[in-house]
Amino acid sequence: MRNLIVLFFLFTCALLSYTDREILSLVIDFVKLDMHISNYQFALLIGTFFGVIYAVMGLPVGWLVDRLPRKPFLIAAIGLWSAGTIVCGLAMQFPLMLAGRMLVASGEAALAPVALSLIGDIFPRHQQGRALGFYFSGIVAGGGVSIIVGGWLLGPAGGALLAPFMPHLAPWRRIFMFLGMLGMAMCVLALFVVREPLRTHAATVQDRPDDAPEPLSTRMALFMTCLAVSAISIIDNAVGAWAPYVMVHAFNVSAAHIGKVLGWFLIVGGLMGVSLGGQLSDRLMKTREQGLFYRSVIVLLLVLAGLGMGGDLYGYGLTLCMMTGIVALAGMCSTLGLNLILYLGTPQRRGFMTSFSFFLNVLVGAGLGPLLVPLALDAPLRLPPIAALGSVATVAALVAGGLFGVAQRLSRTKDSVQA
Repeated sequence: MRNLIVLFFLFTCALLSYTDREILSLVIDFVKLDMHISNYQFALLIGTFFGVIYAVMGLPVGWLVDRLPRKPFLIAAIGLWSAGTIVCGLAMQFPLMLAGRMLVASGEAALAPVALSLIGDIFPRHQQGRALGFYFSGIVAGGGVSIIVGGWLLGPAGGALLAPFMPHLAPWRRIFMFLGMLGMAMCVLALFVVREPLRTHAATVQDRPDDAPEPLSTRMALFMTCLAVSAISIIDNAVGAWAPYVMVHAFNVSAAHIGKVLGWFLIVGGLMGVSLGGQLSDRLMKTREQGLFYRSVIVLLLVLAGLGMGGDLYGYGLTLCMMTGIVALAGMCSTLGLNLILYLGTPQRRGFMTSFSFFLNVLVGAGLGPLLVPLALDAPLRLPPIAALGSVATVAALVAGGLFGVAQRLSRTKDSVQA
């Protein structure tokens, strides 16, 4: 029972961390007006700068988590990103807001390594798949929850709840303060909920079996597959950062209204994509043919590219469905791509390749995704909001498909998927 409580706590941490990360996308107009910043400065806050800090911190933190107690790391991580969220809520100038986002990125970079390490030690091997799936569902749902919670807090009910405690702060600042204080409460709760388990699967370097070096073509196929997955991550980050802004400006609706509607669509799309991607991966695994894996993900990416191309032709309802479809297809393709990374690599290197893939996802996806949309919105392109977001999704999907195609050619020396 305690293991399930710890798992639910880690799920809640994942949900809160992604809510803190993505809530900025709902209040773009308020932040720009209040702090007098440009689209490019906002893109740095929500994507490029955040992604660089997250990526740089992630690798050394993962190395330390394998060697030091994890409970203090978890408490420090929650406290760090929560403090950063509070700083963002109080910041009056762009540099201070940037510093707050740096704290958020640094804290959140430690969460996944700590959580996966704990899950691996508190659950037996035959239960780890379901446990990891439950944890990752918090990550998938976090972007949508941030829009729902933020939309509710921006509305009359949320304002009535927070205004008495923070009467002198703007509504968008109250949201950041509320989420930051909620994170601080989670820090205290972690002291009582989480125990440091024994490292049941720890191994020294001497214990690891020697593995033969992989052929150069296989290593290049792995690298190209990692790049392709990071290109898909551009789509997720672009939608997460700019979808509320696009809907508000394309259809002249309030941020509070979009928060109540769009969040649910993105949650459904994300969960559906991860679930269907996992089921499709299992079916393709039975065929033991890498080529079928690659062809399937390329076809899905072409469908995604087609959805993005028609963005400016849709009305309000169809645009919501389009974004849901894009998020679902991106989730399916990411799941297939990550499975390919695990299957292509030798068992002794799968952990490193997974870490490297997430490193690229943050560096490329979080770094470029939010930045490309304002490039399409502003001069010289000046595309309409929906067309700008759709064009980024289309181009990223085509690039990812091309990279998967190159990886398929390189991997032909390895005839079948490893079991």
